[in-house]
Amino acid sequence: MTVRKWYVKLSAVALAGVLSLSALPARAAGYADLDQSHWAYYDMTRAVNLGILQGVGNNQLAPALTMSWGQFLALVTRTFAPDAYQDALSQGAAWDEAGYLAALSAGILRSEDALAVGADRLGEGITREDAAVLLYRSLPEALQEKYAEQSQSPELEVPFTDFDQMDSVHQAAVYALSVSGVSSGKPDGSFGRTDLIQRCDGTALLMRTLGVVDRARTGDVITIMVHGVDSESGQELFSQQYTTEVGAYLYGMQEDAPQYYVFDGFREGSSVSSACTSYYALYRPMTQTERAEADFWDKVDQGLASAEDYWNQPFWLTALGENQAKRNLLFGSADKRRFDTLAEAQGAMTTVTVPIWRLSNGVKKASTATLQVHAAIADDVVAIFTEIYNDPEQFPINAMGGFRYVEGTTGEHNCGTAIDLNANENYQIRDGKILVGSCWEPGSNPYSIGPDSSVVRIFEAHGWSWGGDAWAGDSDDATGYHDYMHFSYMGG
Repeated sequence: MTVRKWYVKLSAVALAGVLSLSALPARAAGYADLDQSHWAYYDMTRAVNLGILQGVGNNQLAPALTMSWGQFLALVTRTFAPDAYQDALSQGAAWDEAGYLAALSAGILRSEDALAVGADRLGEGITREDAAVLLYRSLPEALQEKYAEQSQSPELEVPFTDFDQMDSVHQAAVYALSVSGVSSGKPDGSFGRTDLIQRCDGTALLMRTLGVVDRARTGDVITIMVHGVDSESGQELFSQQYTTEVGAYLYGMQEDAPQYYVFDGFREGSSVSSACTSYYALYRPMTQTERAEADFWDKVDQGLASAEDYWNQPFWLTALGENQAKRNLLFGSADKRRFDTLAEAQGAMTTVTVPIWRLSNGVKKASTATLQVHAAIADDVVAIFTEIYNDPEQFPINAMGGFRYVEGTTGEHNCGTAIDLNANENYQIRDGKILVGSCWEPGSNPYSIGPDSSVVRIFEAHGWSWGGDAWAGDSDDATGYHDYMHFSYMGG
């Protein structure tokens, strides 16, 4: 049997480029006030990942905050005039003043447009129609000329109810955003010309304008730097310069994964943008199970092991999901998946005592708990809970359950290979309908298990799947089936 290898060794080129520790720039996924349900999540996330948008402090991105002239000018020039923006910063200008100076030098802010802004007014809010002019001036000159001419055509179908209240410059700008798909205006049919924009609105308009510019510049030659980065620690593993084109797929510039790493995607997206010259290829460190498999294939390459022994390797016992090594361990047969009777199951069980933290009046106190599990994994269960107990998070447990045999079902609780933790605070839910428990509030409820918690990390390191994402692919409880209390050795 041919077995696919799912790791790649470090190439000589990449090895020569291994660098010292460096900080990985912030990623939008870390902001507490922006989740995937927000309408501007994709645009704001991408703007952060491209180095265009920054947070406001305290882990906040403030999507609803009014955007000032200084903020918008900084965003626009970081995107469309990055060299001018950096020059202004290097000459001692503050970040907002740098955006203003860069916009002037790059022709994005023009005196003939008569926009009501100056160096002394950068803290004032910017209106939608003025923001439209800055975005319009960021387009290639040929597009600006085309849209200016079309916007003044006698046969023009007015795109918004407040279009005739604008001067010709604002009309050209608003028309350009309308026909290029950047803005469809307000629900009342107007553009909302004098409305102040929020950070989410301004960022979305900016990123959509960048899409227009990138499409217009597709094929332009650009030099970029790709940095291979440990996605957990931020350590830079290698860097490589490429001469490529706007619109080219980044995956064609992917280096071989360093040893004991797995390629985990590009932070900035899938293609080269005209607004970015540095890209971060993320490499996830292998789990201990994955490392053991990589070592096995090294031995095969060296003639020290046979590929025929692949399915008999001990690393399968800590791999996620069901496999024949686990079935052999639990049932003595690679073909058996469950116990046939209650008596058979009871004969395979044992009781273990594990250390846990309990909450008492808001204070964590050391304690113990007992539960029944399959005897073959009893030591592993004790090791898991000992690691959870010793972890700095000190995750508290108020309820737990292991073996329970229910006739007519095939769940892993029947096998003593599933454990439920804090059932009330980690509900079971399908497509937004709660089936068991009452809530799931990671981050606010101390008993709720979050996807980045020590509990999930430690169970998974031992080969146990978490019901929060095992069947739905993520932990979004609005769709799919999630059982946030549930951990299972065979993934069921």
